[in-house]
Amino acid sequence: MTKDNLYYLGKLGKPHGLLGFQYINIDKYFRDLDLSNVNILVGQKEYKIDNFKKHLKDRNLIKFENIDSVDESESLRNNEVFISSEYKYLTNKSNLPWPKFFIGYEFSSNVKLVNYFYSSNLIMCTISNDKEDIVVSYDDDNFKYVENELYLTID
Repeated sequence: MTKDNLYYLGKLGKPHGLLGFQYINIDKYFRDLDLSNVNILVGQKEYKIDNFKKHLKDRNLIKFENIDSVDESESLRNNEVFISSEYKYLTNKSNLPWPKFFIGYEFSSNVKLVNYFYSSNLIMCTISNDKEDIVVSYDDDNFKYVENELYLTID
């Protein structure tokens, strides 16, 4: 992984159980996705996710390959986690990738994705053109993702 294509994903929490699982405070977009076999950067080291699952309301558990004890997972506690843009293929129920990968992305002349945020269960995106900023929901009514390209489907 190169540092120029890494995105902040979340932060590791305390160990959970005896087998190397630990809590992760992760961006809401990823909470329902299966991140098994995804490589991420923790500190300066790359780790492969062995198991990723929901736990309770807004929590997830993560287990890395070759991390098999409480002590090993405790050593990773409070570290920030980064993901590479090579994982744009991970899509949500609307078949859309994480919008953070596309901040600054230009859809057409002077129309860009400026930011995204969560509103209840919706992902909202701020789109900017020469005249104004517009907030639209990030769903298959307004966007489509085809062959590694994100398209804005509204005018």
